[in-house]
Amino acid sequence: MGKVQESYKKARKYLKLSQRKAAELTGLTQGAIRGAESEKVSNPNWIYTKFLIEQGINPYFLIGQSDEIEGQKIDGVTRAEHESLQQNFDDLEKNYQELENRYNLLERVLELLQIEVDEVGNVKQKK
Repeated sequence: MGKVQESYKKARKYLKLSQRKAAELTGLTQGAIRGAESEKVSNPNWIYTKFLIEQGINPYFLIGQSDEIEGQKIDGVTRAEHESLQQNFDDLEKNYQELENRYNLLERVLELLQIEVDEVGNVKQKK
C-alpha cells in the first residue's frame, strides 16, 4: 500500500470509522472509500479528502508530508453558503467602490472651489 493510501486508512481509523460509516457520512460508496485506501486509485476522492480534513485530520498527513495526524477541525461550507458569502462580498466591494468614487469626486470639487474641511466638519476657504 502506498504512503498516501495508507494515510487515508490511518485517518479513518483514527476517527474510529469503519469504511461503511465513512461512506455513509460522505455520501460515497464503500467501494470509493476502499479505493481511496488502496493502490488501485492514485488520487483519492475529493469528497472523502474534504471530509477527513473537516473532521480534523491534518491535510499534510494525508499527502504523506507530516507524521502529525491531528489538524484543526473546521466547519464545512456548503456551495449555497459559499455563493451567498461571495455575493455579500461582491456587494460590499461594489458599495466600497461607489463610496470611494464619491469621495474622490468630492475631493476634486473641494479642490476646484478652493475649500477645505477640517476634522470636525467646518468648511473654510483655502488661503
